[in-house]
Amino acid sequence: MKLNNGKIMKMQRVVKVIFLGFFLIAGWVFLSPAYSAFDLSYTFEQGGSRLEFDRSNFSRAITFTTFNDIANNRYEIRQRIESPLRNRDNPSLTIGNNFVVRGFRGSNKYGDLRIPTGDIVVRNDELIYVSNPAGTADSFTLVYAVANTQEITPGYYTGRISLVLNPIGSAQSPITKVIEVYVSIPDDGGSLSVSVAPAEGINSLIINPLGSNGLRSMANAVVTINGSFNGPFRIMQMLPQPIQSQDGRLIDSGKILLTVPDAQKGVAVNQPTPLSNNIQTIYSSRPDGSSDKAFTIIYSLADPLKLIAGNYRSRIQYLLDSSGKQINLGALDLEIRQDRIFEISISPGDQRYNIDFADLKPSDGPRINEVLIEVKTNIGRAYQITQNILSELVSGDGNKIPSKYFSMQTLPVNDTKGSLKISNKIPVEKGDLLLFISDASGSSDRFKVIYELICPADLRAGNYSSRITYTLTEI
Repeated sequence: MKLNNGKIMKMQRVVKVIFLGFFLIAGWVFLSPAYSAFDLSYTFEQGGSRLEFDRSNFSRAITFTTFNDIANNRYEIRQRIESPLRNRDNPSLTIGNNFVVRGFRGSNKYGDLRIPTGDIVVRNDELIYVSNPAGTADSFTLVYAVANTQEITPGYYTGRISLVLNPIGSAQSPITKVIEVYVSIPDDGGSLSVSVAPAEGINSLIINPLGSNGLRSMANAVVTINGSFNGPFRIMQMLPQPIQSQDGRLIDSGKILLTVPDAQKGVAVNQPTPLSNNIQTIYSSRPDGSSDKAFTIIYSLADPLKLIAGNYRSRIQYLLDSSGKQINLGALDLEIRQDRIFEISISPGDQRYNIDFADLKPSDGPRINEVLIEVKTNIGRAYQITQNILSELVSGDGNKIPSKYFSMQTLPVNDTKGSLKISNKIPVEKGDLLLFISDASGSSDRFKVIYELICPADLRAGNYSSRITYTLTEI
């Protein structure tokens, strides 16, 4: 069979297409795994494709995610400043040390996030993260912010940072992700007429409800209005980043209450109101712009005894809304210092070290001795209570009562949450005995121990007691 030249050329083109398709598929199969095995990606918590700051938000969170399919390929991540944040119209002006970052402790699962939970200056070649020895893929969150914007010359600033994924001890190539940074510092001349400062004259709002005899159970911020306004205005605030402890524990912003008790002319939050992550109005002037010259914002904890011990930090951003625009009034650091509580109390108090039965006689009926055990704690960990009987029931003359006549059991008190271990009567014997295990969250709790003595017929009259101790222990 003869083929003309046109058919031959057509068949050649088909062969080329098939060959090219096979080559592309093979390349994808063999090269794609190598490409995706070691990589770094990031997403902005509030959306977008760049790190952008303006008067509505001078704090932005980024979640970084690593990919690593190679076993035992340990890695690190470093932060670099590719280009400092410079003023577009006057490059000699930079944001410098006002560009800060903090780690969102607890956002990673396997490796070591090296950035602390408090703000530090964004520095070049900063070690951000080190993986575990297995090089397990992980993710973590960093919160970048522009601090003390009132100190920065108004204008538009741009720059670039990068995060570099470096292999440790392997032949993998480093992966670099460049992040564009844009900052708009508004020319808010009006902000000079309103200031916000801590009442205590320090740089932070500090709440320490359990320390210093409760003297710092509240933190006060004083708002001073020095200028006059021709129209209505509002003072607002927001919490741009989570309230977080050094070990990554978070406080729901609603657990912090605020109130403005001393406003006379304007309309203020005059009842305890939960703090919000979003912008909330705390004070509004009269329609003609007249207002109080100063007022106080009081911050406190809704339920101090339920907050787990630790030092928690965040920042409160303040804004002035006037003539249709929002003006940045700056921010105050918020610090909550919750002292540790882990204590046991025994009632009545004279039963803490002894169980006493006075003036016993053989003819006496059953004698009951009831002990209330209460634990106050805020450490957030489970605990247990043990009893140690150091001696039998013995009189001053050395007469002993056999343990078969002396029994005990544990009983709940209303809302006891933990697990009672002696639900039925057992003899009271020398040695250690587990009485109680708390719930998993280590809640404060209480329960009763009932000691019952049956006087034997051959009992020698007298006063009898047994030495006892109760021990509270973390699990």
